[in-house]
Amino acid sequence: MATDAPARPRCWHVYVHKLRAWITTATASTALEGGEAKPSRPYLILVVEPDGGTFLSHARDGDDRGNVYEDEPSSEDVAAFIRKCVERPRALNATLQGKTFREGGLAPRTIRVACGRTARALRGEPEAWATFDGCRYVAECRELLKREIPEIESVSFAPVPEELIARVIRERVEPKIAEDARGGVEEEWGTRHLPGLSTSVDGFTMAFGRSLFEAAKAFAECDIDRAIERRRPVKVSYRLKLRDDVAMRLTAFVAFEGSMEEEDFGFVVHKTLTQSQAAFEASKGNVDVESGPQMGQTCAFASAHETPFEDLDDGEAGSWPLVEREGEIDNVLWPLFFKVNVVDDGENLEISRPAIIELQAFEVSMKAIASIRASGDASFASSGDDVRAAKGPWTCTVTSFAAKGEEESIEVEIELPELPEMHPVEYLDG
Repeated sequence: MATDAPARPRCWHVYVHKLRAWITTATASTALEGGEAKPSRPYLILVVEPDGGTFLSHARDGDDRGNVYEDEPSSEDVAAFIRKCVERPRALNATLQGKTFREGGLAPRTIRVACGRTARALRGEPEAWATFDGCRYVAECRELLKREIPEIESVSFAPVPEELIARVIRERVEPKIAEDARGGVEEEWGTRHLPGLSTSVDGFTMAFGRSLFEAAKAFAECDIDRAIERRRPVKVSYRLKLRDDVAMRLTAFVAFEGSMEEEDFGFVVHKTLTQSQAAFEASKGNVDVESGPQMGQTCAFASAHETPFEDLDDGEAGSWPLVEREGEIDNVLWPLFFKVNVVDDGENLEISRPAIIELQAFEVSMKAIASIRASGDASFASSGDDVRAAKGPWTCTVTSFAAKGEEESIEVEIELPELPEMHPVEYLDG
């Protein structure tokens, strides 16, 4: 009596995912000058057989790296991994481990591919998947697999189910990779543990994220340190339209601190001139004024390793512009927006994310200062006693995307307020 032929799998989903974990390698692509290694994010190639809910890999030989790659895998890497899964299939599911899963040589009829940048694209729009060309792996793997595994009839795109990302990758794979990389050492809290902008700020959109990062890049590259002294308050005012018949005028006092050369460059926003000037007085050596904890809101320029993973992934998916910095991870710096508050009767500092209206103040202020600086209309330059003199106002128009991601034009007024020397009683009263 003839036995039934083994069932051929109908479809495999292949997902190339950039893991939210850091490992330290010394490969050519991650080594700094002098051979010093720096952190990088590994990649996972995940193959799923939806019909049986099976996670696939392949039997490994010797030092085969399996489905985790130190660097972004090429299309040739992905095609080779798929071929190994066809030839030497191995189930990763705990319930199937140790059991004979399937004989080799049974290729699926179809392959569906996605990468981290396109994992959420076109969800709920299956009619558009076949022609979607946003994931580079689709077309390149199609050509490679056509030659290597002709039994595969089609290769196209499909998004990744959210549950797969949340329950498998976020809850199981990434914590294990991160724990292994730490070698049992407990991880200290850092700014990278802040929640992502898109997941913690109500009203945040990808369009606004791009505009906010554009503003940060423009400000970082406008050579503001040649135009004004560190921590010198700048008054920024603009009208915010709430409805067709309602508008409000907002004012913020902003300044820059540090320098790009010393890698502590940042942009600070305060609600009052007293708060902003207190920090300025302290920086000028005014012994009558103690700035205390640096309250307010800050945009610091940080390495990728200090940046929340959500921001990194959103920035890559949306191609948000970044500040170039040689020697950093991927040779860029990331703007990191946060605010600092005193809690527990002044005993501790709390770091959190600004609200959308506060982030808009960064967006508008940074764009306006960079625009006026580039136009040459404003004479910011000041030194000595003149640093406290009033100057301006100057006006310009910038675009904002804070209103549900829709573009709007905002007229901004900038001036340098007069800064009479601050005395203790004024600081305490403020």
